Amino acid sequence: MINKKLITALIALLMAVGCFASITAAADSKKVSLDVTSRYRSLIPGQGVMVDVGISNAELADGKGLRSAKITLSYDENIFTTEGSLRFEDTLGKDIWRDDTFIIPSENFRTGNYLIENPYPLDLDPADGRQEVVLSISAENGQLIRSSSDEPFVSFLLTVKEGVSNQNTSIKVQSAILEDSSGKVIQNFATASADILVGIPTSIDIVRGTLPPTADPFKVSVDSGMELNALANFENGDTAYVTELTTWDSTDTQILTARHGSVKTVGLGTASVTATLGSVTGKHDIVVLSPTDPELNVQTQGYVTVTYIPPSQRENLYKEIPVTVNGKVAKSGRLIDGSVYVPLRSTSDLLGVEVGYDSSKKAPTINGTTIKEFKILSGSSYIKAREIPSILGAKTIWDNTNKSLSIEYGS
Repeated sequence: MINKKLITALIALLMAVGCFASITAAADSKKVSLDVTSRYRSLIPGQGVMVDVGISNAELADGKGLRSAKITLSYDENIFTTEGSLRFEDTLGKDIWRDDTFIIPSENFRTGNYLIENPYPLDLDPADGRQEVVLSISAENGQLIRSSSDEPFVSFLLTVKEGVSNQNTSIKVQSAILEDSSGKVIQNFATASADILVGIPTSIDIVRGTLPPTADPFKVSVDSGMELNALANFENGDTAYVTELTTWDSTDTQILTARHGSVKTVGLGTASVTATLGSVTGKHDIVVLSPTDPELNVQTQGYVTVTYIPPSQRENLYKEIPVTVNGKVAKSGRLIDGSVYVPLRSTSDLLGVEVGYDSSKKAPTINGTTIKEFKILSGSSYIKAREIPSILGAKTIWDNTNKSLSIEYGS
């Protein structure tokens, strides 16, 4: 006869083991985070914004990861609209985000290891004042979903409705179904929401290109042009370029004209250019001089111009360019003023070259050679790709069809 006490003990042991396994799985799952971020922390009525969705699980042990993820996001339907972003898909029988309002980062798309479907809208509770977006991601070719928080898997467009007054809102994870490498559903995971201030800015600075604001007048030659931007300042300290959303004007059209940030000088003298958004107007003086005026020929001091662009602005300004070094994928470059700039650290690591710093000229170096043309974007150095061949003798190849750059180098 089977000993009942023994059976009871075995059952208790199995339950304890099961509980321990569940605790372990929960502990691992805490290392998974669904991160929702936006390209701007402040938005104005009528402005669109790309919402990034990332899956962070870099802390998981090797061999672990996610097999699939179905993520439902929620946003305030009184603030955001999807008008103009959706199309009806006959085969699915529902609306989905159009291909041009939905982005898969180039590296994820290029590897072919992930199947990412176009997001589609839902309204789980018509009475709660919120709308939902559903995103589905699955790993292919026996791979797993593994990423860090700074690499979004999906980006999609939302637009702020006209007439929205100043208020804070958030785009957050409503729910998610995450399957691990064995197909089991992960119940416990972290989330991060995108918190956004929506409203009219407190002031507008008119800046030259992407240079910092200055009170000094802009000096320019007659019968020439210049490009200006409207930089909005919000009460939370954030800034955003609103050039195309503002109304531009000139205080004296006999001296200069202004349209969408493009200024054309037609006569000598001083006039102001204005940029207006709602009740807020930015204004800056422009001095138009003769082409031979000595003031136009003053040389800028310094060896190199360094421009710092905050994360909330740089994505909208500079297009990402896929970069490979000897066939290996590097961190994406940026297209700046028609030239490709590549990330110094990522590129140099793959090139196997030594990176230094010239303190006298305040510029980075490669193998002891000072780099003359570079940018600082959110603390990272980007060097002009055209400089690489002259410094290292490497070969740069531009693929105009795919808009990508490859570097070939043998040390």
